[in-house]
Amino acid sequence: GIICADLSLCHPDFRAGERTFQLLAQVSGRAGRGDVPGRVILQTYNPEHFSIVSAVAQDFKAFFNQEITFRNVLKYPPFSRLIQLRISGKEKGKIRDFARNMGDICEELQKSDDSFLSAIQILGPIEAPVSKIAKRYRWQILLKGLNTGSLHRYIRRMMGTWPAAFHHATIKVTVDVDPFFML
Repeated sequence: GIICADLSLCHPDFRAGERTFQLLAQVSGRAGRGDVPGRVILQTYNPEHFSIVSAVAQDFKAFFNQEITFRNVLKYPPFSRLIQLRISGKEKGKIRDFARNMGDICEELQKSDDSFLSAIQILGPIEAPVSKIAKRYRWQILLKGLNTGSLHRYIRRMMGTWPAAFHHATIKVTVDVDPFFML
């Protein structure tokens, strides 16, 4: 039995459907491996969600077709590349203000004459879904572009525009290329 089978769909990550499908397909695939057929019972609030329906049917192609369409429309990987800027520190207000300043710098960079900078989409800054870890407050900015080269040039330009942001004494800025976890 799987209780709250759709709980991972609530994660603020574009891979939430994929992770839900993967987990449900894996767990249900383990039932009935011996001589006795298995039975899987799912408890869900979203029984019509394509991840749930596809996992129940063990239909990998149906899941893929739905998920790849979603990602294409929203230009998420594999149709784009991502860089996550994680900003953390011990003073809540200072981190919020720092993240907002970094967001303003990102937007100013987009207004430059370089066409590759204007092609980058800025999502945020926002407070991280898990807003505090180990007594450090966390904010994030997600940069989305069609290729890695333009994202790397964007980050290099940003570091050149505001080098102190990446070498601050009390605030840590982490650049995560193609982040695996967005929390």
